[in-house]
Amino acid sequence: MNAFGRIFPVRSGIPIEAESRITSSLQKRSLFTEVRRTCLFSLLMILATVVSIALMTGIAMAEDAAAETIAFVRQGDIWIAKVDSTGQRRLTDFGDCGGPALSADARQVAFFCRSEKDLYPDTGFGQIYLVETAGGKPRRMKFDGIPAAEHPGFSSDGKSLVFVGLSEVQKQGKEEEAQVYATMSISIADLQTGKIQSVLRHPGTMLDAGYIYSNPSFSPDGQLILWQESGSDVSGGFTVSDLKGKTLFQFPPQVTDPTPYWRPSLALDGQTVLCYTPTTSEASDDSIHLVDRKTGKTVDVTTGANPVFVRHGTAIVFERWVNRWSEKASSNLWILELKPGATPKQIIADASEPAGPVLKPAK
Repeated sequence: MNAFGRIFPVRSGIPIEAESRITSSLQKRSLFTEVRRTCLFSLLMILATVVSIALMTGIAMAEDAAAETIAFVRQGDIWIAKVDSTGQRRLTDFGDCGGPALSADARQVAFFCRSEKDLYPDTGFGQIYLVETAGGKPRRMKFDGIPAAEHPGFSSDGKSLVFVGLSEVQKQGKEEEAQVYATMSISIADLQTGKIQSVLRHPGTMLDAGYIYSNPSFSPDGQLILWQESGSDVSGGFTVSDLKGKTLFQFPPQVTDPTPYWRPSLALDGQTVLCYTPTTSEASDDSIHLVDRKTGKTVDVTTGANPVFVRHGTAIVFERWVNRWSEKASSNLWILELKPGATPKQIIADASEPAGPVLKPAK
């Protein structure tokens, strides 16, 4: 209040000039804090981007490493190696095993064995095992209601396994004249829950006439099953079915055509099927083909057997035999880039039944 009785507004006890300096200082400090926050946010964004790129790079490198990996059979045991022949390691040591399947990340191999302890009585059918490629003891797979199983194949996400199963075994007749019958099936096992989904079933199969189904494999997107007909002779083509067992494509299209087309696998385009025709005489060789499942047209690729895709489907690895019809018979693995002018190159000696990582569709 002044001498005239008027009341002036009170600002503070601080002189106006000093208060102005404090206000300016607070404004600068606030601005500096905001700048620091902005810089910190930008830095975090940069770090997140770097981590994301690193993770993507790491995933890409892991996928590339997997694409260079194969499993194979050597003297009845399961081995793993790179397609340049380096890193050869044995994963099993009990023999009588074959039919390896490699997961998309190349961390697991599924296979089947027909040792005395594995064979289901009177059937000649064995058991499926799973082993980590990093090492460890193989573990036998058990499927509810299916006492014997062979020919495993992974889905691209690694969550499922398709296989040929044998169940409901019956023996009819007496002693040496007895015949063994069983239900043969193609089934899918959920590796996390153990749940079994039946795709195809053939009850009352006379086993002396063959096991009906062989070498099933998933399509890269996991929506189709490709499988080979299995009889008592060297004949039979392949079929493409949906997950409910409906036939979508069959090759050769003529039922009367006895030409065998075995071990089918589908390329990433969802249209091209890789397979082979085994030889039946010394005068011919095994031959590898690419079949267009939309047009039915066939392209001969090279001589060889048991072909599999590697390097994200841009190349194949396969086996070729030496002295096949003699006691000195042996098999070696070869690689061929799927491009014009490429020639096969031998990569691994004394090996057969190669398995490449399951192809994964592009994201």
